Amino acid sequence: MSLQDIEELKANLSTYKEQLQQVKELLVLDPNNGEYQEMEKSLTEVLELTYDLLNEAQQAKEDATALEQEQEQIAATSTQRPPFHLSSTHTPLQGESFTQNVADRLRVGTKVQAMWSGDGQWYKATVEAVTPGGYFVVYDEWGNKEEVNASNVREFNISDNDEEVLDKMLDGAEAVDEASVDPLLSAEQQANLTRLALKRKIEEAANVDVISKDLPPKLRIKPDDPEDVKAAKKKKIHAFKSKVRLEQMELTQNKNQNAWQQFQTTKGKSKKQVGFFTGRKRESIFKTPDDPKGKVGVTGSGKGTTEFHKREKHLHLKLGVDRDDYV
Repeated sequence: MSLQDIEELKANLSTYKEQLQQVKELLVLDPNNGEYQEMEKSLTEVLELTYDLLNEAQQAKEDATALEQEQEQIAATSTQRPPFHLSSTHTPLQGESFTQNVADRLRVGTKVQAMWSGDGQWYKATVEAVTPGGYFVVYDEWGNKEEVNASNVREFNISDNDEEVLDKMLDGAEAVDEASVDPLLSAEQQANLTRLALKRKIEEAANVDVISKDLPPKLRIKPDDPEDVKAAKKKKIHAFKSKVRLEQMELTQNKNQNAWQQFQTTKGKSKKQVGFFTGRKRESIFKTPDDPKGKVGVTGSGKGTTEFHKREKHLHLKLGVDRDDYV
């Protein structure tokens, strides 16, 4: 993803934050307004999706830079040194050439997103140690730990202030990335695939009105399940619910993506009052009267006075009574 795309996402984030702040101010004045509540919900969902895309874009930029530097180092080394042949007695350790690069990139305590081996979903985690094959992480929400391959760990490139603001807006909602990525592709291609998959999913959600929320039978906890199985199922159930929640958010965001523009367009417009004078053309009082004897500037001049007829007494006949019965 290019630098221009990243700057565009950052600009969108700033715009969405300002719009959300405006809606919150309107809600303070009118807390029961359903339109304002829907606006706040839609803008919050748009903010979450934009943060996901920005995180992917920044990660792709850093990975592409690191990959380019590594290739330059390899090219420089190959031109300076003669070909090296491994002896039959040398056995390289797993991840031997990768460990140094990993240690330089992510340090202990770095906030990352790691793919949990239980369900293949991304969750917020913290690096506790660097291993030959990747990292030893602890998941922030559950506290469980595991070793994760380096290809299944990505740095969470959002500043602490932005992350705190986002957590407050989303009430602690976590971002879940469901795009399947081929580990053989380059870092930039992986990020692009993830971004495109997310956008495609949002577009497809426009044609879906009902999202299945039934829990798969294999995830249902049985009374005779061992404790470790129950714990594993609980984690998978949580991941499944997070997945359904994200799909619902994407569906709602796609249907209401133009709600703010429509609100801005219609706000402040007054409704036309339909009545007796609606559409009536006004005439100037200084218009020359049609009557040659009329005077300019005198309303009704030249029209004459109103003629009144002599008032007469009206006799109303009752039903079934002839006029001859009255004297």
